Amino acid sequence: MLPKIGNLYFIAALSVIGGGLFGFDISSMSAIIATKPYLCYFSQDGDCKGPRANVQGGITAAMPGGSWLGALISGFLSDRLGRKTSIQIGAVIWCIGSIIIAASQNIAMLIVGRIINGFSVGICSAQVPVYLSELAPPSKRGRLVGAQQWAITWGIMILFYVSYGTSSINGPAAFRIPWAVQMVPAIILFFGLLFLPESPRWLARKNRWEECHDVLTLVHGKGDPNAPLVAKELQDIREMWEFEKANADVSYLELFKPGMLNRTHIGVFTQIWSQLCGMNVMM
Repeated sequence: MLPKIGNLYFIAALSVIGGGLFGFDISSMSAIIATKPYLCYFSQDGDCKGPRANVQGGITAAMPGGSWLGALISGFLSDRLGRKTSIQIGAVIWCIGSIIIAASQNIAMLIVGRIINGFSVGICSAQVPVYLSELAPPSKRGRLVGAQQWAITWGIMILFYVSYGTSSINGPAAFRIPWAVQMVPAIILFFGLLFLPESPRWLARKNRWEECHDVLTLVHGKGDPNAPLVAKELQDIREMWEFEKANADVSYLELFKPGMLNRTHIGVFTQIWSQLCGMNVMM
């Protein structure tokens, strides 16, 4: 068995690469869309005019379309296989999508690749915050989960600079190189996660209490299984597990009952309005 790393900041720095993939995907189109090699290669009407406006809209929208589906199934995938494994699956899917995009011979191939990449983004961007919040103690939870958004902006910036560096190349390599470089962080993420622990809360849900305690000892106790923070976190997890077990028959309809409707409204519309501000369209 591979040794596990228990430093929370290292865990966060590696895990939020999953958020960085979202940033890479945003700039993978916006940094390329106005370049001559792209416009000439994917031109539909000749004279290097690029795809028609409605087709370009479809190319751009392919990523959020895939993200919608990925985010929809990410919870089921994560609950069945684990937080860490689901993020690794997302990293593999990202590599597959990036290969298809980088090798695109036509618009249809490009759209398929972007849908696959979007599917990966939906999984990773949904599960990385869950993974970090379940590992981190309350005192550090906010800053570690917030690093997800920071990583997205890093991903946007890095691929913009990579695209700028290849902009002087004549021919398809000008856009194929940045699209291929996207795979590098996903490969780092996949193999790096092999050295990180699984979520203790997920292990508890699977009734794997000994492994749960081992993770808490590694992350919160610095090797001391009797550390006060380890005992406190383990107690919190047990209480959560007992509560969920007692309310196992609760359905999603509970979210729309009077006592929960306001919370549901805040959570859903915070996400909706953050997208309707148009930032992702501009990027």
